[in-house]
Amino acid sequence: MKVLVAHVSAECNEHISHTVGLDEFLLLRGDECIDALYVREVFEEAGIEIIPSQFASLPPNGMVKKEAYVEIADRIINDINTHMGTFDGIYLHLHGASGVVGLEEISGEHYIIKRIRNAVGKYLPIAVSMDPHGNLSEDFTKYTNIVRCYRESPHIDHIETKKLVAEKLVDLMKNRRPMTPIIKKLPIMVGGERSVSAKEPMRSINQLMDQFEEDSRVFSICYNVGYIRHDDDKLGAAVIVVPNTEKDHEYCDFVAQQVSQYAWDHRHEFKFSGNYDEPDASVQMAINFDGKTAVITDSGDNCGAGGAGHNTVVLRELLKADLKDKHVLVAGIHDKAVHSALEGTLEGQPVSFDLGNGETPESQPVSIKGTLVKIGEGMYGGNGKHVVGPTYTVNVEGTNLDVLIMNRNIQYGQMSQFHKAGLEFHDYEIVVVKMGYLDTDLIPETAYHVMALTDGPTIQRSERIPFKRIHRPMWPMDDVEELIYIK
Repeated sequence: MKVLVAHVSAECNEHISHTVGLDEFLLLRGDECIDALYVREVFEEAGIEIIPSQFASLPPNGMVKKEAYVEIADRIINDINTHMGTFDGIYLHLHGASGVVGLEEISGEHYIIKRIRNAVGKYLPIAVSMDPHGNLSEDFTKYTNIVRCYRESPHIDHIETKKLVAEKLVDLMKNRRPMTPIIKKLPIMVGGERSVSAKEPMRSINQLMDQFEEDSRVFSICYNVGYIRHDDDKLGAAVIVVPNTEKDHEYCDFVAQQVSQYAWDHRHEFKFSGNYDEPDASVQMAINFDGKTAVITDSGDNCGAGGAGHNTVVLRELLKADLKDKHVLVAGIHDKAVHSALEGTLEGQPVSFDLGNGETPESQPVSIKGTLVKIGEGMYGGNGKHVVGPTYTVNVEGTNLDVLIMNRNIQYGQMSQFHKAGLEFHDYEIVVVKMGYLDTDLIPETAYHVMALTDGPTIQRSERIPFKRIHRPMWPMDDVEELIYIK
């Protein structure tokens, strides 16, 4: 038996001006594609040969140009056509939050899954692993057999989930039977910072799904939180249950309703957790913390949700504050003009510039005079595969405040990224990162965390986002009591 595998991941924010071309994707083929998917062992142990197609991964960013996404889809369809008749199933990882400029569907996932199903026909098994921060509808699930997203946010179970979906695909390939996911679309719209899996109600929702999944009639169940950073008629949460056999459909529909009703009844528990406040207060809270390292997350410019990294709000607050001689790192500010101007400057040389591109009130320029103290490299993620050029760290004159200047919207969430930039995280009492909830790898390194509720492209107060295409009523934008599924 053979399986064709592919990966297309893009988390797209329409509230930044940048649109993404193909050159910004990490593109892998062959064995590199297989290994990046984490499913080699599952299929090989089952005696199934893997046919690699395209691995295309975009760090969270702006909307994708249509020609770029269509090119990626074309490559996968071409591989399917080349190997047609030789493979017995398809394994895909699709994020769920792609937004494509000029695409009728807006959602790249809805576009690509339809093309794949039309290419292979009605019955070939297709399994999809996904991020929970994506928007799904029946127009997606009807073209699949298995759909499952991660349980955890932060996504500590992403590898486990990919392997589990691969295992379920092996089961279906070796024991062919009709299999169609049931989807219940809920009028709940919250961001990731209100749906951390360690807190309620997600903790209990996950426990409830685990209990239902102990029944053999339930082949798979997941809760998609949804994604709120671009306007789309597919926005909203979803419960997806996959019956093991056709005769299990009625029971699994009941399960989907039970989980949906629980989420709805507990919707008011979707709220921020931990420490959070306005930017000025958040800065003061971090300064007042006696220890290190304290982390301030600039939640309105969260590069992990497509923020551009342009905002200077927290930097401006730090420059106004009494830092009490604490060493502070802002990691970082994305400003291509300043980045280009620093090319050729040597470590130890004095520099001066206006930092901030001024596109928005949040990115208004700040006059910086200081010394270039470190030249490093910018890197998306922590595996070393996606290095995107130099970084420049500047110490602001007369302070212990360092600012990392970058040419991309990199989210600094892993120690290896700081090391690549030539920096030691724990050399600082306070570190500012472009993030909302803490990244998995930052949690054990952080002694104190406060989320600054900044404005910007990833504003956490989702009620303020001017949606036009979404279903209404939608909680929490609307005061609605009865659960009525989105059709």
